[in-house]
Amino acid sequence: MKNKFKKIKAYYFILLLLLIFTKTPVMSIEADANISDIFIKEYNMSILSVDQNNQSLSIITAVKISNLNEEKFVPNFIDVAQTGMNFIRFSLPEGFFDLYVETDLPSGNLIEIPQGFALTSEIPSGDSNIIFSYYINYDSSKFDFPLHFPHGTESFKIIIPEGSGKISGEKLSFDKKVDISGKTFDEYIGNNYSRGEYLNMKMTNIPTNFINKLSSSLNFQVVNLVVIILMVNIIIIFFVFRYFKNKRKKNENH
Repeated sequence: MKNKFKKIKAYYFILLLLLIFTKTPVMSIEADANISDIFIKEYNMSILSVDQNNQSLSIITAVKISNLNEEKFVPNFIDVAQTGMNFIRFSLPEGFFDLYVETDLPSGNLIEIPQGFALTSEIPSGDSNIIFSYYINYDSSKFDFPLHFPHGTESFKIIIPEGSGKISGEKLSFDKKVDISGKTFDEYIGNNYSRGEYLNMKMTNIPTNFINKLSSSLNFQVVNLVVIILMVNIIIIFFVFRYFKNKRKKNENH
């Protein structure tokens, strides 16, 4: 892994495309590889840690990408209207932060969008590797992760620290427990996700902060009942106090 990507926001990238499209003369592009020649061989996701106090997940993903063509894949930014999203893309849960990407692909830009990111790099024939990490916050013991595979994947694997939650999703099943550096993880695997397919992952039984867990476990009716009882008690105390205060004044006058 040698290339770290410079991030550019989606709207800046659109401006860049417009500049290229309007100021660059149209050139003929040789028959390089097409985006349909790009396929994911391995998609390995690791939930490294579950921060119960801050309710955040630390996630790192290693992807092996394959260009099935003998020629390199070159993103085409000249005829955007025709080619569309003609670059490699990855799906992330909405609300992710602190994204970091490294790869052995040639240098390029990273386009960060709310649901993931894209790379503008050329992709040589054969296999290449991409590693990216990020954090995501969760609000309760359940978390939904709609993972999109624009380029499909032959195999998908995800591990989570033992006792940190359960994972379910399409074509996904528990495989085994694995030990990594003395720490035990639960491993889930899935296979043969086609281009454009979604893996709607669901995480349950995630550890939560005690206070948040307590507040979420109290339903609205219980909270209302507690508030009413407190208000009644305050009113009773107020009138009792006034009663004894008035009684004391009467005794002093006599």
